[in-house]
Amino acid sequence: MRQLLILFPCVLLCTAPGLAQIDGEQALAVFLAWRNSSENKQLSWEAATKKYLAKLVRDGLSPEQAGKTLSIVSSHDEGAFYDPVYANTNPTSPTAPSKLLREAVAGLKPGKALDVGMGQGRNSLFLATRGWDVTGFDTSKVGLEQARKAAAAANVTIRALHASDEEFDFGVAQWDLIAILYPIEKRSVFRVRQALKPGGIVVVECSHKEGANAPFEYETNELLRIFEGFRIVHYEDRMGQHEWARKTLRMVRLIAQKSD
Repeated sequence: MRQLLILFPCVLLCTAPGLAQIDGEQALAVFLAWRNSSENKQLSWEAATKKYLAKLVRDGLSPEQAGKTLSIVSSHDEGAFYDPVYANTNPTSPTAPSKLLREAVAGLKPGKALDVGMGQGRNSLFLATRGWDVTGFDTSKVGLEQARKAAAAANVTIRALHASDEEFDFGVAQWDLIAILYPIEKRSVFRVRQALKPGGIVVVECSHKEGANAPFEYETNELLRIFEGFRIVHYEDRMGQHEWARKTLRMVRLIAQKSD
C-alpha cells in the first residue's frame, strides 16, 4: 500500500446521490497534468507536493481546503493503483466475506448498511444476499464494476459509488450497519457516531500500528477510545491473519453498538 502526499484544489460538482461537491477523479487528472509538466516531472513526490501546496496557498486555497483535497486526490490515486490488482486473473485480494462481519450480523434484522472502501464488493454482496439494503463506495473503478457484475449475477441490488471517504456523504442517523474493513484511511471511523442510527452496529478490522506503522493503523485501545459510550460487543487486539497481506500480524477487531 502506497503512502502518497498529493494536493489539488477542486471545485467541480458531483451529481451522484450521496456525494459531496468535489470531483476527485477530475482533481487527480488535473493534478497529474501539472505533475507531468516539464518543470515538475523530475521532482520527487515530496518536492512536488510541497511546491504544489505553495501554489495552492498563492491561489487562495485555505489550509482546510488543501487538506481535504489532499485526502481526496490521494484516495483516487490509490484507486488507480488497485485497478490492476482487481483486474488480475489470479487475484491476491480476498474474495470471501469477512468472518468478523458474518459474526456481527448473525441474528440481526437486515436494515441499511454502508460498506466503506468496498473494493470488489465481497462484503456488500454478502450483506445484500441476506436482505440488507447496501450502499458502498470505493475509488477503484475496476473493483466497483466487478462488484456490480457480481450483484447482478446474484440477482441482488447494491449501490456502488465511485468516491473517496471525503466525497461520500455519510449523513446523520442513516445506517443500521457500517462496515469499515481494511480501510486505507482513518477518517471514516470518526464519522460513525453521527452516521449510525441509534442501536446501529459498526464493524472495524485493521492491523495494529506495529504492523507497518501506517497512518491508517490503530494504536493499542485506540478504537475503544474512539467508540467510548458504545456497547462493545466484541474487541480483540492479538496476532491473527491479515486478509490482504495473507500473513500473521497484530490485528485489531471491533464490533460496537451505538446506544439507543
